Amino acid sequence: MKKLLLIGAGHAHLYIMKKLEEEKGEFDVTIISPSEYQYYSGMFSGYLEGLYNKEDMRIHIPTLAKAAGIHFTEGAALSIDAKAKVVLTEKGDILSYDVLSIDIGSLTAGIDVPGARKHALRVKPNYRIEEVARAMQEAKNPVVVGGGAAGVEMALALSARRKLEDKKPVSIISHSPLLENTSAKAQEKIKQIMQDKNLPIYLKEKVANVTTSQIITSTGSQIAYDEVLWLTGPKAPGLFQTSQLPVDQEGYLLVEDTLQVKEYPAIFAAGDCASIRQYPGLPKAGVVAVRQSEILWENIKGFMKEANGRRFQPKDTYLSVLSTGQKQGLLIYGRIVLHHPLSWKLKNRIDQKFMNTYKSNG
Repeated sequence: MKKLLLIGAGHAHLYIMKKLEEEKGEFDVTIISPSEYQYYSGMFSGYLEGLYNKEDMRIHIPTLAKAAGIHFTEGAALSIDAKAKVVLTEKGDILSYDVLSIDIGSLTAGIDVPGARKHALRVKPNYRIEEVARAMQEAKNPVVVGGGAAGVEMALALSARRKLEDKKPVSIISHSPLLENTSAKAQEKIKQIMQDKNLPIYLKEKVANVTTSQIITSTGSQIAYDEVLWLTGPKAPGLFQTSQLPVDQEGYLLVEDTLQVKEYPAIFAAGDCASIRQYPGLPKAGVVAVRQSEILWENIKGFMKEANGRRFQPKDTYLSVLSTGQKQGLLIYGRIVLHHPLSWKLKNRIDQKFMNTYKSNG
């Protein structure tokens, strides 16, 4: 019986686990993940605001694995020997495979700023979300660094909850305009929303140093804080360079549009940890991993049977809905920018549907 090893329990691997439950494949499957829970980042802002509890946003991997007849190993991959087809874990376990699939997400960028690693909170790996939420809610002077989708959502969600408790709103620092990779209309709208909610905003300010009580920017601004959440975008995991696997310029695992490593076709990858050679500008976003899931599974099965694989073709435009607090959402789709309670309802419906798919047995 051929061995399929899954590293990580991201969106695409959750899909594979569910398909294995339905199809009862002819493989011996093991999944390795550093926590027994996989937390769904799409619901982090709602959790921070108090709209969801921890059970709403997390999936118990051993339960899902048991239903699918999969072995679950708690741990993290330390290195991959692609020629010998083995994976070494940080606990010293050696796991062999015939086919390997990797879906481990990304790390947090910019953490090498002096003082950041020591003083800043991070939500990656995502099982840290519970302690992060607690610390930021209890803080007297919380600051979020990062003006992308995650930073904006977290700052607004926390501020909405803190307002109910008569606490100061969250300050946000960004080295670029808010939501830099969206339209000018969307950037202006989110800035207006934050101003309306009285969030202190520091735009085009690059953090130069983090002391025990102040964040110092490159322009000389000194921003007082007692808790700081670092949400400065994705960074490639070190696993691939350590393992001497093919990577792009930023260190992400380089795969073809079949989601396979060209030099080692028994290795597949999906989600934020990988870059597709044919689509180097593809955003690091959960919606992409979800769309890759079906092709990843079909191609793994096809490879086992020596069949041709399908090719992943990304969409030109992806729907994005950001929670802005108080059950309102900012919907962005191409040129459409809509801030409305209906946007939040749509986001909530999508998120709940995703979770219900994987929690039916848990």
